[in-house]
Amino acid sequence: RTASEILLRKAGVRMPNILILGGGAAGLAAGLAAAQSAPRAQVVVLERSPRPGKKLLATGNGRCNLTNLNVSPAHYHGDVTAIQDLLHEYTPKAICAVFREMGLVTKPDSEGRVYPQNQQAAAVLSALRWDAEKYGVSFSEEHTVSKIEKVKNGFTLICTDGTQLFTKQCILTCGGAASPRHSCGEGYTLAKQLGHTVTKLYPSLTQLTVRAKQWKTLSGTRAPANAVLLADGKPVYEESGEVQFTDTGISGICVFGLSIYVGEFFALGTIRNKKCTSLAVQLDLLSDMAYQDVLDYLLEMTKLYPARAAGDLLSGLLNMRLGYMLVGAAGIVQSEPAVKIKALQLKKLASLLKGWRLDITGTKDFSAAQVTAGGVPLTELDPHTMASKKAPGLYLAGEMLNIHGDCGGYNLHFAWASGITAGKSAAYRCLKEEKR
Repeated sequence: RTASEILLRKAGVRMPNILILGGGAAGLAAGLAAAQSAPRAQVVVLERSPRPGKKLLATGNGRCNLTNLNVSPAHYHGDVTAIQDLLHEYTPKAICAVFREMGLVTKPDSEGRVYPQNQQAAAVLSALRWDAEKYGVSFSEEHTVSKIEKVKNGFTLICTDGTQLFTKQCILTCGGAASPRHSCGEGYTLAKQLGHTVTKLYPSLTQLTVRAKQWKTLSGTRAPANAVLLADGKPVYEESGEVQFTDTGISGICVFGLSIYVGEFFALGTIRNKKCTSLAVQLDLLSDMAYQDVLDYLLEMTKLYPARAAGDLLSGLLNMRLGYMLVGAAGIVQSEPAVKIKALQLKKLASLLKGWRLDITGTKDFSAAQVTAGGVPLTELDPHTMASKKAPGLYLAGEMLNIHGDCGGYNLHFAWASGITAGKSAAYRCLKEEKR
Protein backbone atom coordinates (compact mmCIF):
# COMPACT_ATOMS: atom_id res chain seq x y z
CA ARG A 1 0.00 0.00 0.00
CA THR A 2 1.16 3.55 -0.72
CA ALA A 3 1.55 6.15 2.00
CA SER A 4 -1.53 7.95 0.69
CA GLU A 5 -3.61 4.78 0.95
CA ILE A 6 -2.46 4.28 4.55
CA LEU A 7 -3.34 7.88 5.44
CA LEU A 8 -6.76 7.80 3.87
CA ARG A 9 -7.64 4.37 5.20
CA LYS A 10 -6.80 5.57 8.69
CA ALA A 11 -9.27 8.37 8.10
CA GLY A 12 -11.85 5.85 6.91
CA VAL A 13 -11.94 7.04 3.30
CA ARG A 14 -11.06 5.64 -0.12
CA MET A 15 -8.57 7.05 -2.61
CA PRO A 16 -10.19 10.23 -3.99
CA ASN A 17 -11.23 11.08 -7.49
CA ILE A 18 -11.80 14.60 -6.16
CA LEU A 19 -9.70 15.98 -3.31
CA ILE A 20 -10.80 19.27 -1.76
CA LEU A 21 -8.20 21.18 0.22
CA GLY A 22 -9.96 23.21 2.89
CA GLY A 23 -13.13 22.48 4.82
CA GLY A 24 -14.52 26.00 5.05
CA ALA A 25 -17.70 27.31 3.45
CA ALA A 26 -16.49 26.97 -0.16
CA GLY A 27 -14.89 23.56 0.50
CA LEU A 28 -17.99 22.12 2.13
CA ALA A 29 -20.19 23.45 -0.68
CA ALA A 30 -17.80 22.02 -3.28
CA GLY A 31 -17.68 18.61 -1.62
CA LEU A 32 -21.44 18.33 -1.36
CA ALA A 33 -22.02 19.51 -4.95
CA ALA A 34 -19.38 17.09 -6.30
CA ALA A 35 -20.82 14.10 -4.46
CA GLN A 36 -24.37 14.93 -5.54
CA SER A 37 -23.37 15.35 -9.18
CA ALA A 38 -21.12 12.26 -9.42
CA PRO A 39 -22.42 9.70 -6.89
CA ARG A 40 -19.73 7.12 -7.72
CA ALA A 41 -16.84 9.53 -7.29
CA GLN A 42 -14.74 9.34 -4.13
CA VAL A 43 -14.90 12.87 -2.75
CA VAL A 44 -12.57 13.74 0.14
CA VAL A 45 -12.33 17.02 2.05
CA LEU A 46 -8.89 17.48 3.59
CA GLU A 47 -8.88 19.99 6.48
CA ARG A 48 -5.86 21.22 8.44
CA SER A 49 -7.77 21.98 11.66
CA PRO A 50 -9.40 19.41 13.97
CA ARG A 51 -12.85 20.36 12.70
CA PRO A 52 -14.09 21.69 9.32
CA GLY A 53 -16.10 24.89 9.25
CA LYS A 54 -14.65 26.60 12.33
CA LYS A 55 -14.65 30.03 10.69
CA LEU A 56 -18.25 29.49 9.64
CA LEU A 57 -19.22 29.20 13.31
CA ALA A 58 -17.83 32.67 13.98
CA THR A 59 -19.64 34.49 11.17
CA GLY A 60 -22.46 36.90 11.87
CA ASN A 61 -21.62 36.94 15.59
CA GLY A 62 -22.35 33.23 15.74
CA ARG A 63 -25.56 33.50 13.73
CA CYS A 64 -24.09 32.96 10.23
CA ASN A 65 -25.20 35.66 7.82
CA LEU A 66 -25.16 33.21 4.89
CA THR A 67 -26.32 35.48 2.06
CA ASN A 68 -28.02 38.82 1.36
CA LEU A 69 -31.16 39.53 -0.65
CA ASN A 70 -29.34 42.47 -2.27
CA VAL A 71 -26.54 40.41 -3.86
CA SER A 72 -25.31 42.04 -7.07
CA PRO A 73 -21.93 42.84 -8.67
CA ALA A 74 -22.10 46.30 -7.06
CA HIS A 75 -21.39 44.71 -3.66
CA TYR A 76 -18.14 43.06 -4.78
CA HIS A 77 -14.58 44.22 -5.39
CA GLY A 78 -11.71 42.81 -7.42
CA ASP A 79 -12.33 40.88 -10.65
CA VAL A 80 -16.05 41.66 -10.51
CA THR A 81 -16.78 41.45 -14.23
CA ALA A 82 -15.79 37.78 -14.25
CA ILE A 83 -18.43 36.77 -11.66
CA GLN A 84 -21.48 38.48 -13.11
CA ASP A 85 -22.81 35.29 -14.71
CA LEU A 86 -22.10 33.33 -11.54
CA LEU A 87 -24.12 35.77 -9.45
CA HIS A 88 -26.90 35.69 -12.01
CA GLU A 89 -27.10 31.90 -11.78
CA TYR A 90 -26.70 31.62 -8.01
CA THR A 91 -29.11 34.22 -6.70
CA PRO A 92 -29.88 34.61 -2.98
CA LYS A 93 -33.12 32.70 -3.64
CA ALA A 94 -31.15 29.84 -5.22
CA ILE A 95 -28.72 29.67 -2.29
CA CYS A 96 -31.57 29.67 0.23
CA ALA A 97 -33.20 26.87 -1.77
CA VAL A 98 -29.99 24.81 -1.54
CA PHE A 99 -30.07 25.09 2.23
CA ARG A 100 -33.80 24.47 2.39
CA GLU A 101 -33.20 21.12 0.66
CA MET A 102 -30.92 20.31 3.59
CA GLY A 103 -33.76 21.12 5.98
CA LEU A 104 -32.39 24.52 7.00
CA VAL A 105 -35.02 27.27 7.07
CA THR A 106 -33.67 30.79 6.54
CA LYS A 107 -35.04 34.22 7.34
CA PRO A 108 -33.96 37.71 6.17
CA ASP A 109 -33.79 40.74 8.43
CA SER A 110 -34.89 44.28 7.56
CA GLU A 111 -31.53 44.98 5.87
CA GLY A 112 -31.71 41.91 3.60
CA ARG A 113 -29.19 39.87 5.59
CA VAL A 114 -30.23 36.21 5.61
CA TYR A 115 -29.74 34.02 8.68
CA PRO A 116 -30.84 30.53 9.68
CA GLN A 117 -34.27 30.60 11.29
CA ASN A 118 -32.81 29.50 14.64
CA GLN A 119 -30.05 32.18 14.46
CA GLN A 120 -27.30 29.60 15.02
CA ALA A 121 -24.26 29.20 12.79
CA ALA A 122 -23.87 25.67 14.14
CA ALA A 123 -27.10 24.72 12.36
CA VAL A 124 -25.60 25.76 9.01
CA LEU A 125 -22.46 23.73 9.60
CA SER A 126 -24.44 20.70 10.78
CA ALA A 127 -26.69 20.82 7.72
CA LEU A 128 -23.66 20.88 5.42
CA ARG A 129 -21.89 18.05 7.26
CA TRP A 130 -24.97 15.83 7.46
CA ASP A 131 -25.80 16.27 3.78
CA ALA A 132 -22.18 15.79 2.72
CA GLU A 133 -21.95 12.55 4.66
CA LYS A 134 -25.33 11.47 3.30
CA TYR A 135 -23.92 11.70 -0.23
CA GLY A 136 -20.69 9.93 0.68
CA VAL A 137 -18.25 12.78 1.19
CA SER A 138 -15.34 11.75 3.43
CA PHE A 139 -13.47 14.07 5.78
CA SER A 140 -9.85 13.85 6.85
CA GLU A 141 -8.86 16.39 9.50
CA GLU A 142 -5.55 17.73 10.79
CA HIS A 143 -3.68 17.32 7.51
CA THR A 144 -1.83 20.23 5.90
CA VAL A 145 -0.56 20.03 2.33
CA SER A 146 2.76 21.80 1.77
CA LYS A 147 3.43 20.86 -1.86
CA ILE A 148 1.35 20.03 -4.92
CA GLU A 149 2.57 18.93 -8.35
CA LYS A 150 0.75 18.30 -11.61
CA VAL A 151 1.47 14.79 -12.85
CA LYS A 152 0.00 12.57 -15.53
CA ASN A 153 -3.73 11.99 -14.91
CA GLY A 154 -3.83 14.03 -11.74
CA PHE A 155 -1.91 15.63 -8.89
CA THR A 156 0.61 14.50 -6.31
CA LEU A 157 0.40 16.22 -2.94
CA ILE A 158 2.82 16.12 -0.01
CA CYS A 159 1.64 16.80 3.55
CA THR A 160 3.77 18.52 6.18
CA ASP A 161 4.37 15.14 7.85
CA GLY A 162 5.83 13.79 4.60
CA THR A 163 2.80 11.74 3.57
CA GLN A 164 2.10 11.67 -0.18
CA LEU A 165 -1.34 11.76 -1.75
CA PHE A 166 -2.62 11.36 -5.29
CA THR A 167 -5.88 12.61 -6.71
CA LYS A 168 -7.27 12.88 -10.21
CA GLN A 169 -8.82 16.26 -9.55
CA CYS A 170 -8.16 18.89 -6.91
CA ILE A 171 -10.22 21.81 -5.64
CA LEU A 172 -8.37 24.52 -3.71
CA THR A 173 -10.63 26.14 -1.10
CA CYS A 174 -7.99 26.86 1.53
CA GLY A 175 -9.35 30.25 2.55
CA GLY A 176 -7.48 33.52 2.74
CA ALA A 177 -4.99 35.19 5.05
CA ALA A 178 -7.63 36.85 7.25
CA SER A 179 -8.43 35.40 10.66
CA PRO A 180 -5.29 33.22 10.76
CA ARG A 181 -6.63 31.04 13.55
CA HIS A 182 -9.03 29.68 10.94
CA SER A 183 -6.87 29.82 7.79
CA CYS A 184 -3.29 30.90 7.20
CA GLY A 185 -3.16 31.49 3.46
CA GLU A 186 -1.29 28.30 2.54
CA GLY A 187 -3.53 27.93 -0.50
CA TYR A 188 -1.82 30.82 -2.24
CA THR A 189 1.48 28.96 -2.09
CA LEU A 190 -0.11 25.83 -3.55
CA ALA A 191 -1.73 27.84 -6.34
CA LYS A 192 1.65 29.39 -7.20
CA GLN A 193 3.22 25.93 -7.35
CA LEU A 194 0.76 25.11 -10.13
CA GLY A 195 1.54 28.23 -12.14
CA HIS A 196 -0.97 30.72 -10.77
CA THR A 197 -0.19 34.25 -9.65
CA VAL A 198 -1.53 36.07 -6.60
CA THR A 199 -2.33 39.77 -6.46
CA LYS A 200 -1.39 42.02 -3.53
CA LEU A 201 -3.18 40.80 -0.40
CA TYR A 202 -4.54 43.13 2.27
CA PRO A 203 -7.08 43.00 5.13
CA SER A 204 -10.69 43.99 4.53
CA LEU A 205 -13.77 44.35 6.73
CA THR A 206 -11.74 45.40 9.72
CA GLN A 207 -11.19 48.26 12.18
CA LEU A 208 -9.59 51.55 11.22
CA THR A 209 -6.79 53.16 13.18
CA VAL A 210 -6.86 56.95 13.55
CA ARG A 211 -4.64 59.78 14.73
CA ALA A 212 -6.23 61.36 17.80
CA LYS A 213 -5.30 62.52 21.29
CA GLN A 214 -6.60 60.85 24.46
CA TRP A 215 -8.17 58.16 22.30
CA LYS A 216 -8.05 55.38 24.86
CA THR A 217 -10.57 57.23 27.02
CA LEU A 218 -13.22 56.39 24.38
CA SER A 219 -12.51 52.66 24.20
CA GLY A 220 -15.74 50.69 24.49
CA THR A 221 -18.13 53.56 23.73
CA ARG A 222 -20.62 53.46 20.86
CA ALA A 223 -22.59 56.04 18.91
CA PRO A 224 -24.77 56.12 15.80
CA ALA A 225 -23.16 58.16 13.03
CA ASN A 226 -22.92 58.83 9.35
CA ALA A 227 -19.31 58.06 8.38
CA VAL A 228 -17.86 59.68 5.25
CA LEU A 229 -14.52 58.58 3.81
CA LEU A 230 -12.48 61.52 2.51
CA ALA A 231 -9.66 61.01 -0.01
CA ASP A 232 -7.50 64.13 -0.30
CA GLY A 233 -10.37 65.97 1.39
CA LYS A 234 -13.06 64.84 -1.06
CA PRO A 235 -15.88 62.42 -0.11
CA VAL A 236 -15.59 59.07 -1.91
CA TYR A 237 -17.80 56.72 0.14
CA GLU A 238 -20.16 56.85 3.10
CA GLU A 239 -22.17 54.55 5.33
CA SER A 240 -24.39 55.00 8.36
CA GLY A 241 -24.64 52.85 11.45
CA GLU A 242 -23.26 52.33 14.91
CA VAL A 243 -19.62 53.36 15.32
CA GLN A 244 -17.67 51.56 18.01
CA PHE A 245 -14.66 53.30 19.51
CA THR A 246 -11.60 51.17 20.30
CA ASP A 247 -8.31 52.03 22.00
CA THR A 248 -6.72 52.72 18.58
CA GLY A 249 -9.57 53.86 16.33
CA ILE A 250 -13.06 52.96 15.21
CA SER A 251 -15.00 49.83 14.35
CA GLY A 252 -18.56 48.75 13.54
CA ILE A 253 -20.37 47.53 10.43
CA CYS A 254 -20.40 50.95 8.74
CA VAL A 255 -16.67 51.32 9.44
CA PHE A 256 -16.06 47.89 7.92
CA GLY A 257 -17.62 49.25 4.74
CA LEU A 258 -15.09 52.07 4.71
CA SER A 259 -12.23 49.66 5.44
CA ILE A 260 -12.63 48.07 1.99
CA TYR A 261 -11.34 51.29 0.43
CA VAL A 262 -8.94 52.19 3.25
CA GLY A 263 -7.26 48.79 2.85
CA GLU A 264 -6.88 49.41 -0.86
CA PHE A 265 -5.25 52.78 -0.20
CA PHE A 266 -2.67 51.52 2.27
CA ALA A 267 -1.86 48.50 0.08
CA LEU A 268 -1.95 50.07 -3.37
CA GLY A 269 -2.05 53.85 -2.90
CA THR A 270 -5.42 54.11 -4.66
CA ILE A 271 -9.12 54.45 -3.93
CA ARG A 272 -11.24 52.75 -6.59
CA ASN A 273 -8.07 52.54 -8.70
CA LYS A 274 -7.47 56.31 -8.50
CA LYS A 275 -4.30 57.64 -6.89
CA CYS A 276 -4.60 59.71 -3.73
CA THR A 277 -2.27 60.81 -0.91
CA SER A 278 -4.26 60.97 2.33
CA LEU A 279 -7.40 59.61 3.96
CA ALA A 280 -9.70 60.84 6.70
CA VAL A 281 -13.08 59.87 8.07
CA GLN A 282 -15.70 62.47 8.91
CA LEU A 283 -18.34 61.51 11.47
CA ASP A 284 -21.73 63.18 11.69
CA LEU A 285 -22.78 62.16 15.19
CA LEU A 286 -26.19 63.84 14.94
CA SER A 287 -27.26 63.05 11.40
CA ASP A 288 -30.95 63.59 12.17
CA MET A 289 -30.29 67.22 13.22
CA ALA A 290 -29.17 70.13 11.06
CA TYR A 291 -26.17 72.22 12.13
CA GLN A 292 -28.37 75.15 13.21
CA ASP A 293 -30.57 72.84 15.27
CA VAL A 294 -27.49 71.53 17.08
CA LEU A 295 -26.20 75.03 17.73
CA ASP A 296 -29.62 76.17 19.00
CA TYR A 297 -29.68 73.18 21.37
CA LEU A 298 -26.25 74.04 22.77
CA LEU A 299 -27.25 77.67 23.28
CA GLU A 300 -30.44 76.56 25.02
CA MET A 301 -28.55 74.25 27.41
CA THR A 302 -26.07 76.96 28.41
CA LYS A 303 -28.96 79.30 29.25
CA LEU A 304 -31.03 76.68 31.09
CA TYR A 305 -28.06 75.29 33.08
CA PRO A 306 -25.45 78.05 33.33
CA ALA A 307 -23.82 76.50 36.42
CA ARG A 308 -23.51 72.99 34.96
CA ALA A 309 -19.99 71.84 34.14
CA ALA A 310 -19.24 72.42 30.47
CA GLY A 311 -18.10 68.80 30.13
CA ASP A 312 -21.68 67.66 30.77
CA LEU A 313 -23.18 69.85 28.07
CA LEU A 314 -23.78 66.95 25.68
CA SER A 315 -25.02 64.39 28.22
CA GLY A 316 -28.54 64.60 26.79
CA LEU A 317 -27.34 63.91 23.24
CA LEU A 318 -24.37 61.51 23.24
CA ASN A 319 -22.59 58.87 25.23
CA MET A 320 -21.26 60.90 28.15
CA ARG A 321 -17.61 59.94 27.69
CA LEU A 322 -17.77 60.83 24.00
CA GLY A 323 -19.52 64.12 24.76
CA TYR A 324 -16.96 65.05 27.40
CA MET A 325 -14.10 64.46 24.97
CA LEU A 326 -15.69 66.50 22.18
CA VAL A 327 -16.29 69.43 24.51
CA GLY A 328 -12.56 69.44 25.22
CA ALA A 329 -11.73 69.03 21.52
CA ALA A 330 -13.70 72.23 20.87
CA GLY A 331 -11.29 74.11 23.14
CA ILE A 332 -13.71 74.31 26.06
CA VAL A 333 -12.49 73.73 29.62
CA GLN A 334 -14.71 70.84 30.74
CA SER A 335 -14.66 71.71 34.43
CA GLU A 336 -15.76 75.34 34.03
CA PRO A 337 -19.45 76.33 34.20
CA ALA A 338 -21.37 76.39 30.93
CA VAL A 339 -22.02 80.12 31.25
CA LYS A 340 -18.35 80.78 30.47
CA ILE A 341 -18.48 79.06 27.07
CA LYS A 342 -17.97 81.57 24.26
CA ALA A 343 -20.15 81.74 21.16
CA LEU A 344 -17.28 80.75 18.86
CA GLN A 345 -16.59 77.71 21.04
CA LEU A 346 -20.21 76.59 20.78
CA LYS A 347 -20.05 76.95 17.00
CA LYS A 348 -16.89 74.86 16.91
CA LEU A 349 -18.55 72.21 19.08
CA ALA A 350 -21.60 72.13 16.79
CA SER A 351 -19.27 71.75 13.80
CA LEU A 352 -17.50 68.85 15.49
CA LEU A 353 -20.79 67.10 16.20
CA LYS A 354 -21.82 67.45 12.55
CA GLY A 355 -18.41 66.77 10.99
CA TRP A 356 -15.77 65.34 13.32
CA ARG A 357 -12.77 64.69 11.09
CA LEU A 358 -10.22 62.03 12.01
CA ASP A 359 -7.05 61.29 10.05
CA ILE A 360 -6.82 57.59 9.18
CA THR A 361 -3.46 55.96 9.83
CA GLY A 362 -4.30 52.44 8.63
CA THR A 363 -6.35 49.33 9.24
CA LYS A 364 -5.95 46.48 11.69
CA ASP A 365 -3.94 43.55 10.35
CA PHE A 366 -5.17 40.17 9.09
CA SER A 367 -5.64 38.86 12.62
CA ALA A 368 -8.54 41.28 13.12
CA ALA A 369 -9.94 41.19 9.57
CA GLN A 370 -12.95 39.21 8.42
CA VAL A 371 -11.89 38.93 4.78
CA THR A 372 -8.81 38.93 2.54
CA ALA A 373 -8.75 41.36 -0.36
CA GLY A 374 -6.79 40.16 -3.39
CA GLY A 375 -5.92 36.63 -4.44
CA VAL A 376 -5.69 34.48 -7.56
CA PRO A 377 -6.94 36.53 -10.55
CA LEU A 378 -10.11 35.21 -12.14
CA THR A 379 -8.48 35.77 -15.54
CA GLU A 380 -6.53 32.58 -14.74
CA LEU A 381 -9.78 30.59 -14.38
CA ASP A 382 -12.85 29.82 -16.40
CA PRO A 383 -15.36 31.70 -14.20
CA HIS A 384 -18.21 29.51 -15.47
CA THR A 385 -16.59 26.37 -14.07
CA MET A 386 -13.93 27.67 -11.64
CA ALA A 387 -11.47 25.50 -13.61
CA SER A 388 -7.82 26.53 -13.71
CA LYS A 389 -6.36 27.56 -17.05
CA LYS A 390 -2.91 26.66 -15.74
CA ALA A 391 -3.44 23.06 -14.58
CA PRO A 392 -6.21 20.85 -16.05
CA GLY A 393 -8.15 19.14 -13.29
CA LEU A 394 -7.57 21.97 -10.82
CA TYR A 395 -10.39 24.19 -9.52
CA LEU A 396 -10.34 27.15 -7.15
CA ALA A 397 -13.13 28.74 -5.11
CA GLY A 398 -13.89 31.07 -2.23
CA GLU A 399 -11.65 33.58 -0.51
CA MET A 400 -8.51 32.45 -2.37
CA LEU A 401 -9.74 34.32 -5.43
CA ASN A 402 -9.40 38.02 -6.19
CA ILE A 403 -12.96 38.78 -5.10
CA HIS A 404 -14.13 40.23 -1.81
CA GLY A 405 -17.55 41.50 -0.88
CA ASP A 406 -19.15 44.08 1.36
CA CYS A 407 -20.14 43.27 4.91
CA GLY A 408 -23.54 41.58 5.20
CA GLY A 409 -23.36 38.03 3.82
CA TYR A 410 -21.85 38.82 0.43
CA ASN A 411 -18.60 36.95 1.02
CA LEU A 412 -20.34 33.78 2.18
CA HIS A 413 -22.67 34.01 -0.81
CA PHE A 414 -19.66 33.98 -3.14
CA ALA A 415 -18.15 31.07 -1.21
CA TRP A 416 -21.31 28.99 -1.71
CA ALA A 417 -21.72 29.96 -5.39
CA SER A 418 -18.09 29.41 -6.38
CA GLY A 419 -17.78 26.25 -4.27
CA ILE A 420 -20.90 24.66 -5.77
CA THR A 421 -19.70 25.57 -9.27
CA ALA A 422 -16.23 24.08 -8.68
CA GLY A 423 -17.69 20.90 -7.16
CA LYS A 424 -20.14 20.35 -10.03
CA SER A 425 -17.47 21.04 -12.63
CA ALA A 426 -15.05 18.55 -11.06
CA ALA A 427 -17.85 15.98 -10.91
CA TYR A 428 -18.72 16.42 -14.60
CA ARG A 429 -15.07 15.91 -15.47
CA CYS A 430 -15.13 12.67 -13.46
CA LEU A 431 -18.21 11.51 -15.37
CA LYS A 432 -16.54 12.25 -18.70
CA GLU A 433 -13.48 10.25 -17.69
CA GLU A 434 -15.71 7.28 -16.78
CA LYS A 435 -17.17 7.25 -20.28
CA ARG A 436 -13.79 7.11 -22.00
